[in-house]
Amino acid sequence: MARQVLGKGLSALIQQNQISASLTQQMNDEKRVIVANVSEIQLSPFQPRHTFKDEQIQELAKSIRERGLVQPLVVRRVEGKFELIAGERRLRAVKSLGHKEVKVVVMKATDQEVAEITLIENLQREDLTPLEEAHQYHLLQTRFKLKQEEIARHVGKSRAVIANMVRLLDLAAPVREMLTKGEVSVGHAKVLLQLKNEQQQVQAATNVVRRGLTVRQTEKLVHDVLEPPVPHEPRHVQSPPVDNVTREICHQLSKSLGTEVNILPKNNRSGVIEISYNGRAELTRLLEIFGITERA
Repeated sequence: MARQVLGKGLSALIQQNQISASLTQQMNDEKRVIVANVSEIQLSPFQPRHTFKDEQIQELAKSIRERGLVQPLVVRRVEGKFELIAGERRLRAVKSLGHKEVKVVVMKATDQEVAEITLIENLQREDLTPLEEAHQYHLLQTRFKLKQEEIARHVGKSRAVIANMVRLLDLAAPVREMLTKGEVSVGHAKVLLQLKNEQQQVQAATNVVRRGLTVRQTEKLVHDVLEPPVPHEPRHVQSPPVDNVTREICHQLSKSLGTEVNILPKNNRSGVIEISYNGRAELTRLLEIFGITERA
């Protein structure tokens, strides 16, 4: 159900996910829209997003300069000040323009409601990195004691997706950095999590990046680390013993050809004759004995 409201605005998300029935009313109450000093607005400790692209902030600032701030910020009162709930990009853009005041919607919301709202808003815009998303799910689990099924229902995703995202936090630090930089994908990361040894995990991830492996190839790599292929030992075939007659034949051939000759039986019916030579000149001499002429 929550998936159907993505793109309809924050108030629709709040209503759909039943965070609080009163919150939606506050969003729609024009009397709650006031003008606040920018200096009085502090950032939310529950904001999952930690990276903001400067070019996006500048584009938003340009739009605000030309058309004004169309959508007010969403805040709540905390210890006499305003704490931002939604609209950090807009706040950054307004600050970059040097504005001293900004329109805000004042809401009453608990810490848990704020954490859920900020997560949903960012998921709606697909602004979060995989690890930022994972950290926010983990926060809802640990601080607010929400079960994965509840989180899944609130954000419109399956419980399996929530569980897999949270597991990303178990990655070794160097691998988490690769994920943040986009050097490995979430699909790669899920496969690499099978390696519980941190050194093996980092080494495997490094191979994935260096060799540009696909997720399927990464699965093969991890499988080989967990279950190394057994090397095939060379099969030693014992040759039949050389009898006296064969030895005499070797002696006669060696004497006739002027070089060492060996007969290596494979079995009682076949074998190999080896004729040794040392240098190009001797090879030419042996070929002439057999009536073979070298061609350039």
